[in-house]
Amino acid sequence: MAFKPSKRAKHGFELEHTNITPMMNLMVVLIPLLLTSAEFVKLGVVELNLPPAAVGPESEALAQMPIESFQKLDLAVTITNQGFFISSAVAVLSGDKTGEPTIPLKNGEYDFSALSEKLFEIKNKAKDRFADIEQIILMAELDVDYQTVISTMDAARMYKNGNQSILLFPDVSLSAGIF
Repeated sequence: MAFKPSKRAKHGFELEHTNITPMMNLMVVLIPLLLTSAEFVKLGVVELNLPPAAVGPESEALAQMPIESFQKLDLAVTITNQGFFISSAVAVLSGDKTGEPTIPLKNGEYDFSALSEKLFEIKNKAKDRFADIEQIILMAELDVDYQTVISTMDAARMYKNGNQSILLFPDVSLSAGIF
């Protein structure tokens, strides 16, 4: 029995064009999806500012200005295994006894609401006298966990009084750890 000769042998190969319609459909869907998801990534970012350097042309200009015109609070919160120490260029807030933290641990836990209340009091008392009332510096011991630092940042940024939120220190800077 003889087989019918193939058509390929007589006509050769025909090039078939690639169908790019499915790939274009994929791009039409992926591009808007990626653009919308990029906005969610931006919302999850916490901006931090480094403390300004003490050398440079600005420091020479500050040295020539009168002291009253650039008085700074330089408010700092130090997180230790004993609690929170609040200090500034002017003074250090002490706890009930000398050497104790300003806000000690409460039942072995950090008291973030007490920290917000104390920072709210400080901001209300100092807002007319100091120029850098929006800035705060956070320092932490090396064994303080990450979540405690983030919760301290949140407590320093916002004070919640019932259902009302009051902005405290939105310009948060992180300092090197305490050894």
